[in-house]
Amino acid sequence: MGWARDAQDTAESRRPGGVGAGSARNGPSRRGSRRGRAGARGVIYPLLLLSILVLGVAGAGVAQLWQTQVKREKEEELLFRLNQFRRAILQYRAAHNGYPRELKDLLEDRTQLQTRRYLRRIYKDPITGKDDWRLVLVVDRAGVVSGISDLKSRAEGKPLKSILGKKDSYQDW
Repeated sequence: MGWARDAQDTAESRRPGGVGAGSARNGPSRRGSRRGRAGARGVIYPLLLLSILVLGVAGAGVAQLWQTQVKREKEEELLFRLNQFRRAILQYRAAHNGYPRELKDLLEDRTQLQTRRYLRRIYKDPITGKDDWRLVLVVDRAGVVSGISDLKSRAEGKPLKSILGKKDSYQDW
């Protein structure tokens, strides 16, 4: 009689909604699993769009922070290079009792017995990327240029860093 009962269970499981439909023994029914997948697909797409939106907003914020950091580094480098030039001009003036006539005079000074270097090289402006500094020249009463007393950047724009006594432009540094 055991074989008759197995045959009856098999026949009932073939019928839709039979004893075996969706039971743990036969696995989940197909109809229920299709609805579950369609619902999951409907939720995944908006979540994917939301995650792309969040990544885009975060990326824009990081890009702006990166740009600000690069500008700060360029400003620090500009201040360093200007200080190097100014230090070299002061050393040249102390050694010669006058100003250098051109920036190349700061690279090699062969007027004395020992060659002296006040600068290693002519630095470029880190903001503009060129070595076209605005030179502040010393002119005597006769209108003759006697040398370079200072130099400034030709870069336009407002700096992030404010320096006491300086105005709101790179050209005033």
